[in-house]
Amino acid sequence: MTTTTKQAKAARPADCPTWCVQRHGIRHAEDDAIHVSGELLVSGTSLRLCTTVDPSTLHADGPYVLVGGEEYTLHEADALIDALTQLVDEGLGLIRRAGA
Repeated sequence: MTTTTKQAKAARPADCPTWCVQRHGIRHAEDDAIHVSGELLVSGTSLRLCTTVDPSTLHADGPYVLVGGEEYTLHEADALIDALTQLVDEGLGLIRRAGA
């Protein structure tokens, strides 16, 4: 007769953001206070949200947008979106004029 035991699933911390996909309760101290979103891939570059929440003070550092190895504040990421949108709009304008 074979018996299998299942490791108890750790409860999701109360301060865990709804977008976090990180398994908690398997790391110790600060390492368990890291919250990471699911990964989006754009041209092979990983995009994620990441934040840490101090379990004693509940002080959050972040969230940040991770683009590959670069870290952006939400404000910086929003400015990047605006700049990229502007470039795309300008590029589409050139394509439309050339096709007219």
